[in-house]
Amino acid sequence: MYDVIFVGFYKINYMTIEQFINDYSQELTEGTAAYFVGAGISKPSKLPDWPELLKPHAAKIKVEDLTGKDLPLIAQYVINEETGNRGPFINAVSKKLRKKFSPNSYHESIVKTNIRTIWTTNYDNLLETAFGNSNIDVKITDDAISRDVPNVQVKIIKMHGCIFNSHRNDIVITQSDYEDFFIKRPATAQRLQMDLLQKSFLFIGYGYGDTNIKNIITEARRLSNNATRQHYLITTTQPGEEFNLWCKNLNRYGIKVIEIPNYGELDRILETLALKSRGKSIFITGAHNKKSIPDVPKIATALAMEDEIVLNDGQSTGVMRVAARAYMEKVIERQADISKRLKFYPNPYAANPRFTDDVSLLPVLKQWRSALFKATQVVVAFDGGMGTQAEIEIALECGCIVIPFIKDANVPFWKCLDNATLIQRIEKYDKTYIGKVRKGNATAADVIALILTVFEIKQDEKKGSKPRS
Repeated sequence: MYDVIFVGFYKINYMTIEQFINDYSQELTEGTAAYFVGAGISKPSKLPDWPELLKPHAAKIKVEDLTGKDLPLIAQYVINEETGNRGPFINAVSKKLRKKFSPNSYHESIVKTNIRTIWTTNYDNLLETAFGNSNIDVKITDDAISRDVPNVQVKIIKMHGCIFNSHRNDIVITQSDYEDFFIKRPATAQRLQMDLLQKSFLFIGYGYGDTNIKNIITEARRLSNNATRQHYLITTTQPGEEFNLWCKNLNRYGIKVIEIPNYGELDRILETLALKSRGKSIFITGAHNKKSIPDVPKIATALAMEDEIVLNDGQSTGVMRVAARAYMEKVIERQADISKRLKFYPNPYAANPRFTDDVSLLPVLKQWRSALFKATQVVVAFDGGMGTQAEIEIALECGCIVIPFIKDANVPFWKCLDNATLIQRIEKYDKTYIGKVRKGNATAADVIALILTVFEIKQDEKKGSKPRS
């Protein structure tokens, strides 16, 4: 019941789309996944692709048709004709890529995903732009790879360089660049080897015959000594037996090919992974000055009974503290591992009660809360003030499902019930809930049932079983 509807199942080497999403979202949740982003992810932003960049230069050496050609080799021929001078070719490519381009829906889904490592062969800066003010570390040189930056949310490794920040000699674009890459970039090679062994890669934006993917997986096999984790590649199905043989051959490198009919399906897969990457995680928000709301401990206790649900504690006073206390008591009572069931995130408002109504802290709150909501799938929102309003706004921006729980429909609560995005996300799971809230007769049981529906937890299962966590 996630944000994706598929017509039938597509092939993933005898694996359904649902199985792939469930398996890979678990890798994301556990921090053992990495995305490997190719040029196809930037294409909807109207960037020129490889053939478009190369065509005018290839024409000068009398290569008119680039279909099926080894493009880095063609680029090598172009440089050879310039007696090894890379300047004119790189400058021309740079000029075309430096135009104003905006991130697309693929980038937006990636930003909302609970992911810590992104590799890319793209020269553009759309990923960095999409992440905006998030705390990211972009690595484009071997020296940067060697220096670890602490407390970053996401590391982006641009292994082929950046058209904005790399020296022209560091842009990997010709056949000789590919051949010499891992000799000239030993730290990058070591980091890739480590990630191949420790993380499950999802290759997106690469297609059948893509030279980048061919070079990467060949080197990956050499680096990992045939001992990689399970990796995946999503691409559109191509006609002909040669494509099927290509897909089967990728099994040698530990890569399962996910065949989809068009890239519209990739949009939905990435959206679903973004949400499910947070695991069965809950955040409860509301007024900071309320300490007695009967429904809060009732909801928190019910959630604590479900072994896979994790409560994200935002360190707030009021509603959050009541929820965390009730949740923690029930988890401990059931003798479950509290360290796996409760996660903590900092809150500038929690440092001093006087900060509660300090408007100047809102930008800090939004910055700090970004990591929290990228790790949260469902937010239960009781009525509250500007801090609660800010948290709901960030949660919606991060793709969370926000469930407003307002006992009095006349309470002016940030116009929650007028927010189309909020309503649309809830109605994918329950078309009656918002109506109940409008009438003021929604109950704690309704909230709990909606959460269990989102998490695909059967509501008739016997409670009180031995905890699995």
